[in-house]
Amino acid sequence: MNYLFWNTNKNKNINTLLVDLIKSYNCEVLALAEYEDDVINLQKKLDIQNINLYHVPSIMCKKITLLTKYNKEKIKHGPESKRYTIKIIPHDNLHQIILALVHLPSKMHSDFGMITEELRSLVKDIEEVEKNNNNCNTIITGDFNLNPFEDSMISASGLHSLNNEEISLKKKRVILGREYRYFYNPMWKLWGKQEFPGGTYYYNSSYALNYFWNIFDQVIIRPDLISSFNQNNLKIITEINGINLLNTNGIPNRDISDHLPLFFEIK
Repeated sequence: MNYLFWNTNKNKNINTLLVDLIKSYNCEVLALAEYEDDVINLQKKLDIQNINLYHVPSIMCKKITLLTKYNKEKIKHGPESKRYTIKIIPHDNLHQIILALVHLPSKMHSDFGMITEELRSLVKDIEEVEKNNNNCNTIITGDFNLNPFEDSMISASGLHSLNNEEISLKKKRVILGREYRYFYNPMWKLWGKQEFPGGTYYYNSSYALNYFWNIFDQVIIRPDLISSFNQNNLKIITEINGINLLNTNGIPNRDISDHLPLFFEIK
C-alpha cells in the first residue's frame, strides 16, 4: 500500500495539486496536517479521475485529515488526542495496519515537558491498541516537529526509534526492570543524500545552533514491519506533475507549503 503525508500549511487552494500528487503516486492512504481546503471538493476532483478515496473522520484530533481507499465502515478507531489519532486499517497482505497520525506541538510554542507528555501518551495508547488487536504492524507518521536525532525521538521514555535495523529487530530492551519496545526510523537514510533535499522543512534562525534543514515529517515503524517496508521507495517529494515545490533558492515554496510531502510503501 502506498502512503502519503503532507503538512499543507493551511493552503486553501491545494486540492488540484493534491489530485496530481495522489494520481502520480497511486496513493491509497493520504494523511494531511493543517489542511484547510474543501475535502468534499477534493473527493469530487478525485472521482473525475476515477480515484475513490474516502474521508475517515476523527473526533478529538482536528489537526489531521485522513483519506483511504477503504470506506469508514472498514476502519476501526483507536484513541485520540488533539495532536494524534490512531486508526486500524486493512492491509491486503498483512491483514491489519495500526496507523498513528501525528501533528506534534512546535518547540517554538511548547516546552519540552509538553512534547514529552504527549509522546508518552501516544506510546501508551499504541501499546494498548497493539495488545487489543494482537499485532504490532504499527506505523507512526506525520509532522513530529522533531528531527530523528532529538532526545524525544530516540530515548526509551519517548518514541525509542532507532536508525539501526539490526538492533531494532531485537524489538525491546529492559531498563531498571522496565521493558521498552523499539520503533525503527528509516528517515535517517535520507540525511545527506544528494538526490533528496536536506529535509522536509527549512528554517533559518538567528540562534547559534541552526540546522537550517530539518526532517520534521517522518515515518517510523515497529520492527515487525521492517521486512514489508520498501526502503527504496521512501521519498521526500519536491515536484508534482511539473510543479516545483521548491523556490529559486532551493527551499520549500511557502506559497504552496513550508513542508514537503513524504511518500512510503508497505508491501
